[in-house]
Amino acid sequence: MGSRISVFVMAGLTLCSIGFPPAAAQEKCSLQMMVGTYAVFEKGSSLITDTTQRAQYPLHWPVQLAPFANVGMLTFKPNGVGEGYYWIYIGSLPHANYDPIPDKVTITELNEDCTGKFKYVASLPGGLSATVEERFILFDNGREFRSVPTDIQNGLPTLAWLGTGYRISESANPVTFCGQQTAHGTYLMSAESLIANTATMGFADSLFIRADVAHDGDWTGTLYEKIGPISVQSAALGSFTVNPDCSFTWTLEVPEFFPGAIVSKGVFFNQGKEYFLISLDDPTLPQDEQGIKFSVGWGKRISKTADYDK
Repeated sequence: MGSRISVFVMAGLTLCSIGFPPAAAQEKCSLQMMVGTYAVFEKGSSLITDTTQRAQYPLHWPVQLAPFANVGMLTFKPNGVGEGYYWIYIGSLPHANYDPIPDKVTITELNEDCTGKFKYVASLPGGLSATVEERFILFDNGREFRSVPTDIQNGLPTLAWLGTGYRISESANPVTFCGQQTAHGTYLMSAESLIANTATMGFADSLFIRADVAHDGDWTGTLYEKIGPISVQSAALGSFTVNPDCSFTWTLEVPEFFPGAIVSKGVFFNQGKEYFLISLDDPTLPQDEQGIKFSVGWGKRISKTADYDK
């Protein structure tokens, strides 16, 4: 018995010594590792069920909820300063127009274990602003980060969100390589929405769309949606207009159910295979005619070709 055990032990030691390469470890972090352009997405909310606290937080909806999201882009330089822009939705304060808001973020701490902090002054629609600090974790050798707020000054202190960043380019130079070809193919887009048609009536909403996108950015597809108690399946269409820096404008039309188009802004990443988007109120319509009050989405390319090509 002892000799058999020795054989097994020796065999195991031999395999360990000759066989398997060690797992690649992440490098120690430095500012240089974060140089590049990131597609950034943040989503969260402020929820207060104590109605006596309502007056303290005027941006809340009547149901004591202030949804929050932004989509944008940041380019970090070797000095730890990132510049870019974003589109934002926060509570009852919608993005005022389709133009992005300039952004400047400063990394104030970055440790060798890739934990750190950054700080910025967030400009908000209506001329408001807030100073925000976030804790972040960088991983995959700088390809991604996640963040969570740690301090909000002059803003809505009860907000909580999770942030995500995906690196588009490792260079501090502006991104210029995207175009209409970036959106070509078949995409699956999913979205979460909150719809408040009146001060006392609102529904949660979720949907996904399988969309075939042509070379010129026009797309057709099928929408599957659940709005409160109602399920919807309908033909849908729209367009992508893609900018060189990988940001885009996306439109959605569902002629069977409502007139006009919903306009969203977003950013492609992962070489065009994925994107973030946020739907914005039409600034040309009165507030009481706005339909969707809050909607964020994600897209993933499932084929490099579209039905147009077949």
